[in-house]
Amino acid sequence: MIARASTAVEPGLSPGRRPLRRKRLGAQGWTASARKAPPGATTFGRPSAPDHLPRLALRPLIAEYTATFGSAWALVTRRKHRDDFARFIDWLEAHGLPATMGSLDFRTLADYVADLRSRPKVSGVWRGAPNARARSLRVGPVQTLSANSVNAYMRPLRSLAIWLVDEGLLAVNPFRRSRRRASLNPLLPTEETPTKSATLDDLRALERGCAGDQPLDLRDRAIVSILVTTAARNSSVRLLRDGDVDFERAVIRFRRAKGGKTLEVALQPGTATALLAYLQRGRPALLGTSRRERRDEPGADPGWLFLSGRAAEPRPLTMNALSLMLTRRYHAGGGSLRCFGSHRIRHATATLLVNNGMPLEEVSRYLGHSSTMTTRRYARQTPEALGERAAAALTRAGLMAS
Repeated sequence: MIARASTAVEPGLSPGRRPLRRKRLGAQGWTASARKAPPGATTFGRPSAPDHLPRLALRPLIAEYTATFGSAWALVTRRKHRDDFARFIDWLEAHGLPATMGSLDFRTLADYVADLRSRPKVSGVWRGAPNARARSLRVGPVQTLSANSVNAYMRPLRSLAIWLVDEGLLAVNPFRRSRRRASLNPLLPTEETPTKSATLDDLRALERGCAGDQPLDLRDRAIVSILVTTAARNSSVRLLRDGDVDFERAVIRFRRAKGGKTLEVALQPGTATALLAYLQRGRPALLGTSRRERRDEPGADPGWLFLSGRAAEPRPLTMNALSLMLTRRYHAGGGSLRCFGSHRIRHATATLLVNNGMPLEEVSRYLGHSSTMTTRRYARQTPEALGERAAAALTRAGLMAS
């Protein structure tokens, strides 16, 4: 068990409050009132952890943190956190820094952020390949990681620091040191970038690419119809169950939405037609291609709505399989974008809804967002739509002839 630091409260202070530390600047910088590092415990001039706190190794702390909160994470989140923590520890060891809490200070983390900003970006190839970075450098010009990518790499470290402070193992959260203006926090860089959206012509190309009467054609056409009309996420659609579609009420229930939410979205008539065609002529054929040929065998039908066409056992599509299917169908329909995933469809549908008169608050609820601030990034009004509304307002104001 990891030893916790004392949580005693100083006289005159209410529980949960820390005394303010006064900073006095002398001729040589911080005076004795500031933290001092013991001799030989600094690297590149960085102070180590305070003497009254244990200098614990990061690996067991990360393991305990993951065991505490990891049960609530999705598999992809667990994998991302594992990679982000390993990346930081590898950087510490490569630069001769101790992999302990002493390295969770502002200046060390700022150097780590600067190193991340200079790393080449992997693009144009599959990131999961062992030589993805080398292949990416051969495909096109070298690009460095964006500020938003670095932000995503740093957020698990921030969560770890917050937990360590709450446990009494870390005196100061380094991510709060520069949060007087949170948007300019150097440890969590951000930048405003255009969203990867799509146009109505792109959606039409995707629908054309799903033409055909084979079982996979029927399955993919139903998936595309759900994505386009509901703006649902990849995992929400591919993990649908048979009972999640209520044809009588004309409702689709997404039980595995982001944040553990359960959302009910209207089932549009065209989507219902595509689903019925798949359930009648597509799904039985896909279920029969598995090893379990007998439908009356216990466990023969696992209940997933959309089945993989290549699996030996009936199982749902994987995240990558769905993304690759969408790109393949999009190109078959004449689309020109290099990649076309479910999130492009989500952005495109949200933008079309807003630009065709649906209020932002209603679009936010339709997408399952907790705040309209997130929806504003998804659904951007096009110049054409803004121009039409401005022209109508100018006409009503008498500034333009009708």
